[in-house]
Amino acid sequence: MQENKELLSFKTYTQPEHKNWIVFVHGAGGSSKTFSRQIAAFKKHFNLLLPDMRHHGDSQDMELLDENNMSFDIVANDILHLMDHLNIKKAHFIGISMGSIIIRLIEQMSPDRIQSIIIGGGVMKLNTKTHILFKTGLFFSHFLPYHKLYQMVAHILMPKENHAIARKLFIREAAKVQKEAFRSWLSLISGLKRKLDDLFKVPMNVPTLMITGTQDFAFIEDIRKYANLFPFVKVTEIPKCGHVCNIENAEVFNRRSLEFLLNFKS
Repeated sequence: MQENKELLSFKTYTQPEHKNWIVFVHGAGGSSKTFSRQIAAFKKHFNLLLPDMRHHGDSQDMELLDENNMSFDIVANDILHLMDHLNIKKAHFIGISMGSIIIRLIEQMSPDRIQSIIIGGGVMKLNTKTHILFKTGLFFSHFLPYHKLYQMVAHILMPKENHAIARKLFIREAAKVQKEAFRSWLSLISGLKRKLDDLFKVPMNVPTLMITGTQDFAFIEDIRKYANLFPFVKVTEIPKCGHVCNIENAEVFNRRSLEFLLNFKS
């Protein structure tokens, strides 16, 4: 639901006996539906908050910021504002793809709001090929229909047959993003490499688990490098699995996530 135009659309799943929350943060072009395969397993143990980020999913009515005013910090603050509205003081965070960047910014802004972090298909850095891919997309956005660009990026990042379900969901949800909003979000990519280079040097200060598919060719090596830099970050790899590992192999993703999270449950 979306109560007003200043608040993200969101869904909650709560039980009176649960005291701890999980906030799920989807990636650019996605929506809270990215986590449809997590709800049944996680709501048995935690209260769940699933927001749609600004201009995604059902959060289409929020103020449209132009390319000069849009920022990742604004997106992170949207989630903090929603948590304040719902009186959620602190939560575990689970992010997929670019949702990992938003969670890291929230940790820097308000470290006291985060109990632990789980990142699936984390975007820790842009290697040369991925940086060129995004820059090429930014260039062609002036000439090609934006939904064609989404399809191109989806097929490059998730090329294999076993990635098809995740790829189709991304393309379907991304098509709901309006053209003007797409341009604003795409503008974030221009400064993304520099931001990630800076974040790569910064350790996460809460317990962190990174889950990655061994077929996440664009990002897996940098996840491994980050974990080598900061050995207290746990990494678990899912064989024969691609970028959106929580969809492609939900059973393993859920099991390993819950094994991690239930250690903190009071």
